[in-house]
Amino acid sequence: MFVSSRLAAAAAAATARSSLAAPSSLATVARARSSVISRIATPVFVRAYSSHELDPANKNDYDAYVAQWVNHFSTVEDDFELERGLNHIFAADWAPSVELIAESIKASRRLNTFATAVRILEAVEHKVHNKSQYEAYLRELKPLLDDLGVVDKHALGEIKAVRQKNWWADA
Repeated sequence: MFVSSRLAAAAAAATARSSLAAPSSLATVARARSSVISRIATPVFVRAYSSHELDPANKNDYDAYVAQWVNHFSTVEDDFELERGLNHIFAADWAPSVELIAESIKASRRLNTFATAVRILEAVEHKVHNKSQYEAYLRELKPLLDDLGVVDKHALGEIKAVRQKNWWADA
């Protein structure tokens, strides 16, 4: 607010000076006005992400970040909030921790969304760098997955679409 009031005062002063000045000095006044305005109102843009206040890449913030999302998944009450949290944790450039994945799978089963639980495992599979890391996640999560009845998509088998023969296409 202070900058905009100073800008308005400078513009008013420059306008008053330009109305009193001779027509030959209008270019000088315009240059002076632009230099005053540029010195006063140099914008500084800072992008602040309110949902990413904790950075998982920072070792000091990692534990707080995991605790924040574990708390989110333990208290989630609808599918929208569950999927919003999943979008946040999978948008980061790191593979989520096992405890975070476990809590998100518990939340999906609590909300009775089996498909989301399977998709969480699929997202972890795509997020890790190699197959051995994914298998390590499955080994760590096996007791929980067995307890909740969740399997990865490979255990579900392949679904082949059955197309009906259309009688009008035989002609």
